Formats: sequence, C-alpha cells, structure tokens
Amino acid sequence: MCTAISFTTDKHFFGRNLDLNYNYPQTGIFVPRNYKITFKKEDEISNHFALLGVGIVVSSYPMFFDCINEYGLTFAGLNFPTFAKFNKEIMGKINLAPYELPLYLLSKYKTIEEVKKALENISILDEPFSKDLNVATLHFIMSDKNKSIVIESREDGLKVFDNPFNVLTNNPVFEYHAFNMNNYLNLTNEEPKSRFSKDLDLKPYGKGFGQIGLPGDSSPQSRFVKATYLLHNVTLKEKDDIYNISQGFHILNNVSTLIGECNSDLGTFEYTIYSDIYNTTDFKLYVRLYENNCLQEIDGNKFKMNGKDLISIEFKKEENIIALN
Repeated sequence: MCTAISFTTDKHFFGRNLDLNYNYPQTGIFVPRNYKITFKKEDEISNHFALLGVGIVVSSYPMFFDCINEYGLTFAGLNFPTFAKFNKEIMGKINLAPYELPLYLLSKYKTIEEVKKALENISILDEPFSKDLNVATLHFIMSDKNKSIVIESREDGLKVFDNPFNVLTNNPVFEYHAFNMNNYLNLTNEEPKSRFSKDLDLKPYGKGFGQIGLPGDSSPQSRFVKATYLLHNVTLKEKDDIYNISQGFHILNNVSTLIGECNSDLGTFEYTIYSDIYNTTDFKLYVRLYENNCLQEIDGNKFKMNGKDLISIEFKKEENIIALN
C-alpha cells in the first residue's frame, strides 16, 4: 500500500505515503554528482546529477523508495504485487534491476520526455540486490513540473502511461484506475443541485453533499480516487511554499493508514511509515514519520554537490511536542 502525488504552482512538488506492515531503517539519502553508481549489467556512472531521497543504504549502496534529482525530476516505487513481472537479461536492452531504475534515470535525465524516450530501450531485470533482499514487485511514478507518467513492467512487456491524474496507488493496473475515475464524474466541491426529480424539492441540508460517494476506505482504488479528487480541488497558492507543502501533507494524511486499520496476512498491520513532500524546484525534502508528526527538512543545496561520498541522515523518530506553558 502506498500513495503518491505530484502538483505544480509556481514550483513543483512531489510526495508520497509509504505504507508497509514492517519498518525499514529508512534514512534521508544524498548522492553527490561524483559518487560512483554501479549496476549489475550496465556500465558504472561516475559523473551524474545529484540525487536526494528516502530509502535504505545497503553495503554503501543507495536503494531509494522515492527521490528527486537536482533538476526536479522525481521517482517513487509503489507496491504492485501479482501484476509486476520482470525479465531475465535481454540482449540489446539496457537491463536494470528495480532498485537501479531510479539511479539510472535520475542520474542522466532532466525531463519526463527524455525519460519516455530512454524507456523504449530499457528492460527491468528480475534480479535482487542480494540473496537477503527479494526483488520488490513495484510499479513506478515519475514526474517533472509539466507532467507525470506511470511505468509498469508486466507479463506483456514494459508499459508507460501518461498520467493526467498525477496520482498513483497500487493494484490493479493503471488502465483500471484511469477508467474507474469515470464512476466519480459527479463529485464536486460545489453545492449540488437536485437532478433526482423535477417533482421533488430536494436540497442539501449540510456542507459536502457534492462529495457523497467519495471513497474513504484504504483500498488502492479508493485511495486513487480520493487523492485525485483532493489534489484537483484543494486550494494552492503561488509563491507560498510552506502553505503548498502543508496542503500536500494534508492530502496524503487523508489517504494514510493507521496501525490497526488494515491487518495483513502475517497478522501485522499495514500503516503509513512515513509521508514526504519534495519541493523539487528548490531541491528540498520534507518528511513526517508515523512516530513523529513534526516536519523534518533536508536541504539538498547544503551538501557538497560535487562530492564523492554518499550521505545518509537519520530521521528523528521521537514525537516532537512543543510546550506552550
């Protein structure tokens, strides 16, 4: 379970909820321009764009859950079980494991249009990082300030979809989510007018009647609809970064999951481990943990951009309570 969103005012913002039934030791990760990035089947890249994101570091290797590059191109992987199908090595293709895909694309490209062209020759490799880490069954959302795409490697090949909703959740396939949105075309943030019958004087007796039918459960299709409705209806402002970041977190909070809400097959609970919003224009990251509602900022510009060393920053997990008296 996960939800990702992208929106643009005078600046571009991108964010996601990471929902799992277990907790990785995730950290903030900065990859400077001269950090050597290696791949299983492709040549290493030693000079590239700087990257900033959230993930885990295994044997000095950055494994991003979501990230951006210094030019504002974004990436997030979301769970896509049963539908995700990856390949053995295909000769003549660029073969990348799922955890390598963001490193390759964000290290080389600045825009979605460049990425779409590159994906024509990319195959996602069915190989884990190590025997201790399974291949993650994911699909992916990427965005720049102008548009979003969804990337799905399925039984019938690699699919790339333009994503006018600027939202992604989980199963089923993206075509389903896109078609399912037609079921909610009557939703509105305006006061609705009665179309039930001309013979009956029916009126709303409270606020929010135009949203009756908006899903509120935690299923992927419902989170997709609700996040899309909120993203396309909430008020955003030009030249007010803090307000827009706050609005992004409010959207994600409306599709987040609490401990105890969704039991997994293992007897553990799916919950929103963290939410984040990137100000991609300014190369900044804001994170909110389940255990700590205080926003934690990482400013990518404060690192040595031309460095060679990977930087990992731990998040503060204890709740930050401000005493007022």
